[in-house]
Amino acid sequence: VDLPPLYRRWCSQADRLLMEVDPAALEVSTLLPLTMERALQPPSGSLEADLGPVLFRRVGDRLAPLGLAPELLRQLRPWAVLLLLSGRELERQGFDAAGVDQRLARCAAAAGRPVEGMETAAAQLNLLADLPLNQQRRAIEQALAEPRPSYPRLADLAAAWQRGQVDRLEALLPEAGEAGGDPLERRLRGRHRAWLPRLEKELQRPGVTLVAVGLLHLLGDQGLVSLLRQAGYRVERVEAPSP
Repeated sequence: VDLPPLYRRWCSQADRLLMEVDPAALEVSTLLPLTMERALQPPSGSLEADLGPVLFRRVGDRLAPLGLAPELLRQLRPWAVLLLLSGRELERQGFDAAGVDQRLARCAAAAGRPVEGMETAAAQLNLLADLPLNQQRRAIEQALAEPRPSYPRLADLAAAWQRGQVDRLEALLPEAGEAGGDPLERRLRGRHRAWLPRLEKELQRPGVTLVAVGLLHLLGDQGLVSLLRQAGYRVERVEAPSP
């Protein structure tokens, strides 16, 4: 999916781009060592022991097209396997691995705008790596579920995002409310409160800062939009696309 014209215009006109993580920190040479030191089992552990033989076998069957040797699969921790499963499903549905983050970063670089991050790559990896084992296992079970209840909505999500249909997005993402939803989703989106001081600092800087974060951080009563309004800021949609 290409960036909507509004995104491209603001990306080139803003003075800087602020993202969850600086894309430079996500280069393979930087990210791979950070990932592998968290993704591998301790010497006494194994994925089969964490998941049990039945779930381990199902994971192996689903990831067979990747050509992973069983010995390597056994050395991975469940959260790393979950990322592989998610990536396989995205590819199966025709989504490109280069998402909005990479496209925005390229747009800013082409316009000569600096790109900054609010978190480190290590901190984001730790959000997954530090999940309790039972939550990692449950997330894998959900990813393997047949029929796959969460995945058919991806095309609908992409279409609603492109059209700026907030009501539709919240209907497709009931976990956008802080009180309910999956523990993994709550953990991943709970950082927005920690971002508020940085966003308030950006509001005092000269010029315009374009801030780009994941969709779940914007929706619901505990999303960034609501939290900024609660803090007394006026928040408006700017030239939002027509539904």
